[in-house]
Amino acid sequence: MMSVRTFLCVATLAGVALADEEIPKGRIVERVVCSGDKSQSYALYLPAVYSRERAWPVLYCLDPAARGRVPVERFQKAAERAGFIVAGSNNSRNGPLDVAREAIRWLLTDTHERFAIDDAHAYAAGFSGGARLALAWAGNGRVAGVIACGAGFGSPIPKEVPFRIYATAGVDDFNYDEVYAMSRELSRRGVSQRFAQFAGGHDWLPETLTGEALDFLSARLKPEPPPPETLQQKNVALRYSQLQAELARDDDPARRSTIHQLQRDSELPDDSPDRRVARRVLQGAFIGAMEQGRALLAAKQYRDAAQAWEMAVLARPKNAEAWYSLAKSRAGAHDKRGALNAFERAIANGFDDRDRIEHDPLFDALRKEPKYAAAVSLLRAK
Repeated sequence: MMSVRTFLCVATLAGVALADEEIPKGRIVERVVCSGDKSQSYALYLPAVYSRERAWPVLYCLDPAARGRVPVERFQKAAERAGFIVAGSNNSRNGPLDVAREAIRWLLTDTHERFAIDDAHAYAAGFSGGARLALAWAGNGRVAGVIACGAGFGSPIPKEVPFRIYATAGVDDFNYDEVYAMSRELSRRGVSQRFAQFAGGHDWLPETLTGEALDFLSARLKPEPPPPETLQQKNVALRYSQLQAELARDDDPARRSTIHQLQRDSELPDDSPDRRVARRVLQGAFIGAMEQGRALLAAKQYRDAAQAWEMAVLARPKNAEAWYSLAKSRAGAHDKRGALNAFERAIANGFDDRDRIEHDPLFDALRKEPKYAAAVSLLRAK
């Protein structure tokens, strides 16, 4: 089977540079369309003093949901100070690897055609699944360093890690322990790395850490081992594992009771081990259920998809997108009453994409129902 590293290898780049005078400098451009494939694009930040008279370091960003602008915004100020180009793919996302590979190929091709890139100082940043992609990409030897947010390699750490790694995770992130353990092992091996935690959950690093991250990639900051593991960390990790196992084996009433208690703990006003555990478990349960539900919906396995989305809305009862997906799954499974109830909850929690509602064939059987008409009328009134 082809490895992820091999799969992400990119062909040698060539071609005449495109004119870049029309690209604004000193502000974010949300969508630069790749000249060789109009379906591919990326968000971009060029420093205000950028010119083609010299080569510039570049940071390529991979978001798990193809939100190229999100990381570019986070890095904008730090990139201006450090003199970095920042490009965030609008196509790379969690899912089939060939989609991400194609997005990376065009990201590299187009930026090299347009801009003066210093290939010795090309770096990648990724969040969640994007972090795993960035680390695999760097394993090919084409990236000098990685900013890994909210995830590690996702498999045993390679024997050789010849690039710098700035690893970071929120204290409420369900992947916190994975990222921290990766940093400890890398430090033990003598790999150039730093670890930083922040107040928050499963997310890109905050803007306050971006300057430090770029300084480390540029070798302006030295490697540093992560802080020793505390007893509190060990207890939080253990409790997280126990609750994950409980949710996996409990019947529905017990699962609901556990999640309701976790929701209460997650809303505690002050940071504490109980709050951290609750937020990690709820977030992990939601994202796992969401990814499973999307895959089952795409495969038209509607009853199984509905079970996954039921878990998602149990973990995050105010998530409008999850309620909408549950309505679709139940409609596909011919559960008309359940679909209408979920549809109402989606709109009540803020779902407002009328185009998707009106053109989704799974809702065709509901359109003559009074509850459906009332919900759509409420949406139109909003």
